[in-house]
Amino acid sequence: MPEDALLNIKNIYKAFGINTVLKGISLDLNRGEVLALIGGNGAGKSTLMKIIMGIYQYDRGEIYVRGEKVTSKKTSAALANGIYMVPQEPMLFPNMTVEENIIIGFNNKKNSELRKELVTLMQEVGWQFDLGRKAGSLTIAEQQMVEILRGLLRHAQILILDEPTSALTFDEVQTLFRNINELKAKGIGIIYITHRLSEVFEVATDVAIMRDGKIPVSGKVSEFTREMLVKGLLPPDAQEKETELKQETREIDRSDANVVFERYYSRDGDKGRLGF
Repeated sequence: MPEDALLNIKNIYKAFGINTVLKGISLDLNRGEVLALIGGNGAGKSTLMKIIMGIYQYDRGEIYVRGEKVTSKKTSAALANGIYMVPQEPMLFPNMTVEENIIIGFNNKKNSELRKELVTLMQEVGWQFDLGRKAGSLTIAEQQMVEILRGLLRHAQILILDEPTSALTFDEVQTLFRNINELKAKGIGIIYITHRLSEVFEVATDVAIMRDGKIPVSGKVSEFTREMLVKGLLPPDAQEKETELKQETREIDRSDANVVFERYYSRDGDKGRLGF
C-alpha cells in the first residue's frame, strides 16, 4: 500500500437475508484526496458508509486504515481509527453553544484544554466561529462546519460527507468547497457522496460509481467527462437502449427525438429507473 494510504476497502460483501446489497466492493482513499461516490438510490452507498463507520457489520472482505487491518467492526473502533461521518442533516443540540456541541462526549480532558485545542484547530483551518453562539441560530452550512470540527477535534483523518450541499444556497456551497480545499491541503481524506455530477468536477480528485452493489467504474476525475459518468450510471440494458436510440434518431427528424426517447426508456417497465 502507498505511504499516503488512509483507507483501503477490499472485496466487501454484505447481505440482508437473501438480498445481497454489496457485491465485492473495493475502493481506496489517500491523504488529501476527495473521492466522489455517486450512484442511484439503492446502489449501496449508505450501506457501505455504515460499514465503514461500524454501524453495520460486513459478511466478508477486508478494511485497512493507514495500512493496518481493521479487526473490530464497532463504531467506537471507526472513531478511534480517525473516521468521522458528517450526516446529511447535522445532529446538533440547538440549545447548546457551538463549543458545547463540539466538545460533548469527551470525558478524559478538561473543558479548558479542549477549548484551547479547538481554537488552535480553527486557526489551522482558517475558520472563524463565535463558540458561545447557540447552535439553533446556525445556518445548515455553519452546522456542517461544526460537525466537521467535531470530527477534526477527535483527530479524524477520514471524513465522510453525505450529500452535504442538498440544503445549501449557492454561496454556502462555494464556502463548503473552500473549506474542503483547506482540509485537502491538510492531508484530510474525504469521501464525498453526491447526486450532482457538476460537483464531482468542482471539488473531487477521484470518482467511483456505485451500481447494483458494485463499483464498475472508478478513477481520477481528470480521466472522465460528464457524459462518461452518465453512461457509467446507467444499467447495462439502458446503455444498450441508449445506443439504439442514437442509431434511430439519426434516421428521423430532431423534433421527433423525444418520441423515440419515451419509447425506449418507458418500455419493459424501465421508465423511472434513471432518476439519479
